[in-house]
Amino acid sequence: MIPQKILDEIKELTPQDGFNIVLHDDFAPWGENLTLIKHVNTREEAEIIQQEYEEMNRNGLVYANAVYIYDKNTLQGFHEKLKSVNIA
Repeated sequence: MIPQKILDEIKELTPQDGFNIVLHDDFAPWGENLTLIKHVNTREEAEIIQQEYEEMNRNGLVYANAVYIYDKNTLQGFHEKLKSVNIA
């Protein structure tokens, strides 16, 4: 059940083209952990925004366990990645 909620949430935020910058809130319930910040067309733009949000997180302006960049390949190897995460 939990792996499916995670998968569904990631699928929802995975773009067909370009890049999505996504905040991960580990205090939120499974299936509600991710927040889309912005969609951009290039990896370079995405990395700049990722750095900005990581800095805001360090300064307490936003909360995020992590700031991710999602692209059309985000779900490759999803099940292998899940095996390394304890989701009891």
